[in-house]
Amino acid sequence: MAGGAGLRRDVDLLSALSAPEAQAAGLGVSRLAALTGRTESQVSRALAVLAEEGLVERDPASRRYALGWRLYAFAARTTEARLVRTAGRVLARLADRLGVGAHLCRLHGEAVATVLTVAGDGSPPRTGFDVSDMPIVVSSAGRVLLAFRDEAGLARRLATRGLDPRLAARVVGDGMAVVDGELDPRLAGASAPVRDVHGGVVAAVNVSGPAARVRPVLPALAAATVEAAGELSSRLASPRA
Repeated sequence: MAGGAGLRRDVDLLSALSAPEAQAAGLGVSRLAALTGRTESQVSRALAVLAEEGLVERDPASRRYALGWRLYAFAARTTEARLVRTAGRVLARLADRLGVGAHLCRLHGEAVATVLTVAGDGSPPRTGFDVSDMPIVVSSAGRVLLAFRDEAGLARRLATRGLDPRLAARVVGDGMAVVDGELDPRLAGASAPVRDVHGGVVAAVNVSGPAARVRPVLPALAAATVEAAGELSSRLASPRA
């Protein structure tokens, strides 16, 4: 019981540090004591232990506390796992519906990484971290992931490669990107952005396949990709996903 009570008190401190009041410059011991109904000495001791574990960080100049690096690492891994878990069901339906491969892609530095693939042949989803060596601006997933982060930057990159820089604005305006033989004349496909609960683009749903089969139905394929990305975004925004 005592351990459980101590844990609850530590959670109260972490909750206070996650509140809007703490976001700008952190909170001092006195303010945290007032918010949690504990003495300053109790709060100081608890914060020292949390800091040792990387759960909070103390600014040596202001002596204020903020959430620590380990909590952000936990959050990143949890977000990634939830994204892949939720996407599996959505991509499986998309691949079955279209009969071509469906992929979940994320930015990895200056490259696109595929973290989930559904082949469209009835096989189970395959997770991984396959980093593409293709130029990021020539793939539909790369264009989507870049456009919603830095539209002007994507336009510059397109121009550098001799491509139409207006494609960047088109991606943002259409809410998707389509490629048809630009990278490989044998391939065509489309990508659409996946948004988290805050509206930020965290991934792209990509569908691609042989151009001879995909090209005649590319508009419908692109629309289905946008629909699937929207469904995945809605699921990520739901606490029950």
